[in-house]
Amino acid sequence: MKLSFKIGSAWGIPIELHLTFILLILAVLGLAVYFSDIYSFILVVFLFVFVFFHELAHSVVARRNKIKVRKIVLYPIGGVSEIEEIPENPAIEWRMAIAGPLTSVILGAALVGIYYLLPVKIPTFKPSSFIISSGNILLDLGYLNLLLGAFNLIPAFPMDGGRVFRALLAERMKFSNATKYAAYIGRIFGIIMVGIGFFFFNPVLILIGVFIYIGASEEAEQTIVSTTLASVRVKDVMQSEIGSVRPDQTVTEALEVMFKSKYHDALVEKDGVFQGLVIWNEIIKVKIEQRNNIRVEQMPLKNISTYPDEAVFESYKLMTKEKIDLLPVVERDIPTKVVGVLTSEAVANAYEKAKNH
Repeated sequence: MKLSFKIGSAWGIPIELHLTFILLILAVLGLAVYFSDIYSFILVVFLFVFVFFHELAHSVVARRNKIKVRKIVLYPIGGVSEIEEIPENPAIEWRMAIAGPLTSVILGAALVGIYYLLPVKIPTFKPSSFIISSGNILLDLGYLNLLLGAFNLIPAFPMDGGRVFRALLAERMKFSNATKYAAYIGRIFGIIMVGIGFFFFNPVLILIGVFIYIGASEEAEQTIVSTTLASVRVKDVMQSEIGSVRPDQTVTEALEVMFKSKYHDALVEKDGVFQGLVIWNEIIKVKIEQRNNIRVEQMPLKNISTYPDEAVFESYKLMTKEKIDLLPVVERDIPTKVVGVLTSEAVANAYEKAKNH
């Protein structure tokens, strides 16, 4: 089930709203109506507009350093910029990380400055019942942006300050070790916040603390596994026995090969020469009664492959992008000669080994 929905794009970067954010908006709106406190709702909506600017700053710096940004997802307690890969250069990572908090601080300072410099003051509302506020939209959003920037600079993974801390450590030690230390501090900070939340009966602090603890743990695991997988080559895990179909065979025969090999894709070869990959998503478009009459060569074929000395992690990114379970492995010198296949199962096994390394 898709839990986030695209609401637009900026500079070619898709912007998505997570389902939990929509639920939060509805909950805040309900409380605001019940307690006759629309100001709280206005503050929350505007705050997440500024959270978007915060995340966009990360993405802009990433794009400037030729790092692909998949999308920006807005959550109830912040946003996430999903980038294609973690930059190898620590200097690039800390610049990407600090761009968000710096943007929030600049926006916050600008809003507070405008409030005090404007000759005509914006009307003040009744202060919010749920958020500590002055009742002035400019001043409150200014302070909230300053708080957002300062909070994200705390050196606890997975917050921006934790990434800056990790990048600085990575200049002096292995990247995986830097990640472990940054994640360790993040977990401790998360536990402290949960403890403070219970002590003061503050559910928001408890929620944020749990988010930080889980985020630090998950991202540390993913980063360490990815780093370990970077040293694993396709030839180390590829399957040499290959089931294939000929271009003149029918779609029904291609399906039989797929079921026999237990993968939703099949190699297409003619006299030992690689022709492409016929995939499940294309075959199921063919009506059952037509599958005996349509040949594989009439189907759209994916002409993609990898090499034996390629990193498993890079090949898996290609498999994910193309939504395939099987990737042909060809010789670099003879790209039409298939020497094996990389399967999603082989990648999963390599992942588990790296995880327990």
